[in-house]
Amino acid sequence: MKLDLLDSYNIRARLSPSIILLGPIAFTIFLCFETVYTFASSTILICILLAFTNYIPILQRCIRKKDNHRINYAVKFLEIDDFTIDSISKNRYYKKLSEINDSFSLFKEPSDKQEFKDCCKSAVLYLRNNTRDNHLVLEENINYGFCKNLVACKPIGIIICIILALLTAIFSFFTSNTFYDIPLQNWVAFVTDILFLIFWKFGITEDMLDQASRRYAFTLISAIDTL
Repeated sequence: MKLDLLDSYNIRARLSPSIILLGPIAFTIFLCFETVYTFASSTILICILLAFTNYIPILQRCIRKKDNHRINYAVKFLEIDDFTIDSISKNRYYKKLSEINDSFSLFKEPSDKQEFKDCCKSAVLYLRNNTRDNHLVLEENINYGFCKNLVACKPIGIIICIILALLTAIFSFFTSNTFYDIPLQNWVAFVTDILFLIFWKFGITEDMLDQASRRYAFTLISAIDTL
């Protein structure tokens, strides 16, 4: 196993959303089913959930395939008719890109033609491949990837929390003689599931992803000065 596969991006942007998604399952089971809670059973459950963390990124990609309308802000910021970046900086970026590679010669005479827009897409791809060691770009890329993966997981997270909350309530109802006999840990599990549900519903938004995407794009374009 290559330890470099567990870099900061994989841990924070891919593994963390998977843990947030699957964590309530283990938490609810451990609290509500004390009779089956043993070292062996908990180890098996944790191993199964960890195995599913490898499947979650694949599922996220399948979900994001249906969302192809999202704006590539890095490309948009480079286009001549966008004014997010001031004209002086943009002209400096154009000059720098035109000197990097002959395929970017269109940056010498920017226009609103499709050829120039395609050149901007190519330049952004070049930047992504050549700024992997830039700390600021990496940090914003991780934040963007984290938000993107959480948004992709949001529908599944909501469903999981609703199911867990219902199962906890039903289990507590049928295993307790009265309302007051419900164990404290069952209440904790139920409240935790509700809090996770609130987190998925209101704590993860498209606006958050849009802002993270903009910040990453701006930092990526700014990295042209470091090439």
